Amino acid sequence: MTLRLVDAGWGDELIAALKADVTELRIACPFIKQTALGRLLAEAPRAIRVITRFNMADFATGVSDIQALRALLDAGAQVRGIRHLHAKLYLFGQSRAVVTSANLTTAALDRNEEFGAVLGSADDIASCSAYFERLWSRAGTNLSRGQLDDWETAVTKHLARGARPAESLALPDFGVAVRSDLQPESGAAPAAGPFERSPLP
Repeated sequence: MTLRLVDAGWGDELIAALKADVTELRIACPFIKQTALGRLLAEAPRAIRVITRFNMADFATGVSDIQALRALLDAGAQVRGIRHLHAKLYLFGQSRAVVTSANLTTAALDRNEEFGAVLGSADDIASCSAYFERLWSRAGTNLSRGQLDDWETAVTKHLARGARPAESLALPDFGVAVRSDLQPESGAAPAAGPFERSPLP
């Protein structure tokens, strides 16, 4: 398999990829919900690194779960946060990469109209892996349980005040601001994108 386009059944795609290679799971995804994440953690990946958003407004409005981040830490994952993250990339060891519009939520995996590609060639996986690693290197330090406890307390107090959704937008974002240009340093040839070498089947 070189490249396969997919427009439905993303939950099954991710589980199948993880069952085939549990050596390492790497995820870049802005919104993560506990139920969807639990399906992946049930396959017991041996190493997990996740890049997501640390925007308190996401947790206050329910588009992402603090409890999902807690479950990741409980599973031994390393988690880092980036502001304005929009990419959705799932890497399964060195055997498969998934580039999709689907966040790690039940709606996205099972119901929403989402589109993307499953990549299997070594070159494409290497390109996706290089992107993830460049993003990871700029994403600051790993999330701690203490930080997560503080965030949960702050969001709980915010919601207990009866804050309206618009007020949640004023909550802080603890993600790292990174350059939008993740290409190699000036003078180096830009890395080819993951779709540039793979013909459609």
